[in-house]
Amino acid sequence: MIMKRRLSNVGFCLAAVFGLVCLITTGTVVAGGPSKRGLAVPQATARDDIAAAAAFEAIVPVLRHPRCMNCHSVGDYPRQGDDSHPHSMKIQRGPDGRGANVVRCSTCHQDHNLDGLRLPPGAPGWHLPSPEMPMTWEGLGDHDLCQLLKDPKQNGGRSMKQIVEHMHTPLVLWGWSPGEGRTPIPTPQKTFLENVDVWANKGSSCPK
Repeated sequence: MIMKRRLSNVGFCLAAVFGLVCLITTGTVVAGGPSKRGLAVPQATARDDIAAAAAFEAIVPVLRHPRCMNCHSVGDYPRQGDDSHPHSMKIQRGPDGRGANVVRCSTCHQDHNLDGLRLPPGAPGWHLPSPEMPMTWEGLGDHDLCQLLKDPKQNGGRSMKQIVEHMHTPLVLWGWSPGEGRTPIPTPQKTFLENVDVWANKGSSCPK
């Protein structure tokens, strides 16, 4: 009789533990909150036009730095140096933004910087925007620059999510490691990316 009771108690405990595990893994029991299924999902960030516009203002100095402006300036050619002079050898944008005729960007620019003072820099996907959508923002005010980045008809057909993803690509992040003889972007990379995320997540409002 005692043995049967012990077996019964053990069975009851196992059943209770199994039931608790099921409740936890299905999300039915959540400490300190209502019932939910599965893992916790981050709540969507509330729209905040003032915070979004301020975050964009914080990324503007990066967008206007020569490391960015040399590919987004007026003219059908890339620029070079901290003074943004036209690219040597009369390099042109070309029909796809990767150079014209036999002088392609990839002729000199690889997927990494070449070692040495002012030798060709490089990053994966090195190119200019296409001539159909050159994404030129030289001369634009902050508001118009913000609108350009948001507009798929001007930004390469990208959604806001894709704009954020583009800001995280090696091609953009190259600006912080541009190679010997070039001034890197002074704004901390982490700060820049955090402000890009805030701008996008809080509604991507533009400065007035």
